[in-house]
Parts: sequence; C-alpha cells; structure tokens
Amino acid sequence: MEQEQWNTFLRSNFSQMDSNSQQLLFHSYRNLIYRDIYFLFRNHELAEDIVQESFLKVVAKAPKLTNTTNMKAWIKKVARNIAYDYFKKNKKYYPISEHNAAIELTAVSQAQMLADQVEDQIRNEVLHQALNELSPNYRQAILLFYIEEKSYKEIAQELNTTEQALAQILMRARKKLYHYFSKKWVDRNE
Repeated sequence: MEQEQWNTFLRSNFSQMDSNSQQLLFHSYRNLIYRDIYFLFRNHELAEDIVQESFLKVVAKAPKLTNTTNMKAWIKKVARNIAYDYFKKNKKYYPISEHNAAIELTAVSQAQMLADQVEDQIRNEVLHQALNELSPNYRQAILLFYIEEKSYKEIAQELNTTEQALAQILMRARKKLYHYFSKKWVDRNE
C-alpha cells in the first residue's frame, strides 16, 4: 500500500469498514511487518501475536494522529516497540544468545533479501508486461494514481472527466490489470 492509501484506511473507523476492507488492511499490514518481526524472534507464533497486537494498536491510534507524512515508518515503529516490549518482558525470546546465532541470522537475512529482490524484479517485469496490455486510458489512469500519486481530483482534471467516472475507470483498470497479471504470473510459475 502506498502512503495515501495507508492514510485513508487508517483514518477511517476500522470497526465501520466492511469485512473485505478490514481484511485487505490487515493483510497489507501483515505483509509490511511480519518479516521484520519474525527475524527478531525466529518464532512464527510469536511474530503473528506481535503483528496482531501492533495492528490493533495502530488501528486504535491512527485516527488520532496529527502528522501522517510517513505512515509506513510510524507503523513499523509501533510494531518494533511492541516487539522490544516482548523482549524486555520475556528474556527467553532473545533470538541472539551467542555469536554463531548472530552470524546465522545475518546469513539467513541476506539470503532472504536476495530471494526477495529476485522475486520483486520478476514480479515487476510481469507487472510491466500486464500494464502494457491495458488500453491507453486505463494504463494512464493507473500510472497517474499509483506511480505519480496524484489525487482523484487532479487526475480527473487532467483526463477531462469527473471524479466519479475516474473511480469507475480505475476500478475497471485494476480488474483488467489483475486479470492480466494473474494470468502471466501463473503461467510463469508453472
């Protein structure tokens, strides 16, 4: 999720969102936080607990924030602080008790980072191929919103349309992009 999307989601009242939006928000949050927390503890269940606890704290505190310029950094800081609190309360969860563990953690982290970079590069190539299959007006709307991070109002003015029509265009463009991307991603992985 991008900065503007985090701001929109987290400024909303979570309990009043529909269940699909709630799930999307949680899964995006988990994707952002889980790996960092897992590498601290090297324990899946504990990492999941911290992700859930920090998510609840973020959802409760976010609507009250006055400065939302870097929401992702704030979210990560909240999760790290909760993880550090676990460290303080439960000394048995310290992941690095000896020098070899530190070396192993670094090696695993570097290997995972390399694998993630390769997967990101492949996914980006597939995404660009899928973007090129979109019609020009869909591609332009997607690029203006997600890459240039322009508001609906700015894009609607630039495309000489209404914000409501732009919302329809973006919805259809996302569906088409998802279809093209999914088809290419599945074909590549088989």
